[in-house]
Amino acid sequence: MIDTKLLSENWTCREKFLKGHVIIVEGEAPDGKMFIIEEGSVGVFKKYQEPGEIRIAELNQGDFFGEMNMFLQKRRTATVVAETDVTVLAIERAHALKFLETQPEATFSLIKSLCIRLENTTGNTADNNAKYKEDLSTLNDEKCALEQTANTDALTGVHNIRSFMESRPKIIINTLVKMKSPYIILFDLDYFKKVNDTYGHQAGDYVLQSFASLVSDSVRTSDIFARYGGEEFIMLISCTSKDDAKAFLERLREKIMNLHIEFEGSVIPITSSIGVCTVSSENESDIEAAIALADRALYTAKNEGRNRVIFN
Repeated sequence: MIDTKLLSENWTCREKFLKGHVIIVEGEAPDGKMFIIEEGSVGVFKKYQEPGEIRIAELNQGDFFGEMNMFLQKRRTATVVAETDVTVLAIERAHALKFLETQPEATFSLIKSLCIRLENTTGNTADNNAKYKEDLSTLNDEKCALEQTANTDALTGVHNIRSFMESRPKIIINTLVKMKSPYIILFDLDYFKKVNDTYGHQAGDYVLQSFASLVSDSVRTSDIFARYGGEEFIMLISCTSKDDAKAFLERLREKIMNLHIEFEGSVIPITSSIGVCTVSSENESDIEAAIALADRALYTAKNEGRNRVIFN
């Protein structure tokens, strides 16, 4: 048997509940505790006191409940109700592993509790499969939403630099396989500080959004365009030749120059300096070298009067 006296003195808190008391409510947030029954018994229910209520199990002295919630830090998956007057020992998550190490009987009881849960959970295959698929679909939707948030620049809605860094090797490999040349392109909005100083930072944000939207609409799905930081943006594209890349970027430069941006009654003109360099391979060192050379080309574009495309 589990030495409940030892547990209560060192790692637990003893709690007593009268018959009929709801100890755990299905759907509750994690609270970092699991329970061992010291005296009495409890019932475990799905949809307690609702249409379709299911009594999953009866647990007695030495049995655990709440362990899945504690270990996985997920919301309660069932309601637990005292079926007699019951005394339980509540064990905090921080102490769980320690008492399992010193109480072999407790470990055995916990495994038994998990086996009962598994047996009951898999009892109705059709219902469980449907619920599993529903839960999996929800999790996939949540995962996609989180990934989208993690990979997107909050202001402009384009890729952020993290997403760009992760995607670039695959894009470069695909480009080289198709016998094309990958190009790193850096954009810097000319005199952007003057835009902020003249029209205000909200106007500056709107300019960045408008610029990002224009460029995003101009690139293919096989390419990637991201905010590099501040008013700088970075792009990775594939082209059949340098002339092909130059023609594309010149058309894009002209679109940027002719972009009509109106904010609170003011028309804000913008141009962009553009630095370009080809990438020789998907190796990290080659990519970083290409970015450095594109940055040097961008610096040259600014020194030569801005609003131009320079290849390195």
